[in-house]
Amino acid sequence: VEVQFSRYHVGGNNAVHGGMVAMMLDVMCGIIIHAIGRPISRTAFLHVDYRNITPIDVPLTMCGWASKIEGRKTFVNAELTDPEGTVLAEANGLMVRLLPGQP
Repeated sequence: VEVQFSRYHVGGNNAVHGGMVAMMLDVMCGIIIHAIGRPISRTAFLHVDYRNITPIDVPLTMCGWASKIEGRKTFVNAELTDPEGTVLAEANGLMVRLLPGQP
């Protein structure tokens, strides 16, 4: 998945705000759930490691995968890289399938 942040996403010193990076990695976790055909799930936790400064106005790539499935739980991983393949941020999380009638 390609993503590009702009000046509207800046936290300081023309770098993307860490909260925006975390939000996009969380979006990627939802994309993973959909891509592997799992039912609608919610993020139970998301751990983000910021490896390098995320620049604005640069096309970036997000990728992700499910590492393990246990009943209602899907453990996911995601990473954000720059055009040279440098990891800018990586995440691991737990997505939990909603129960019937759960909002």
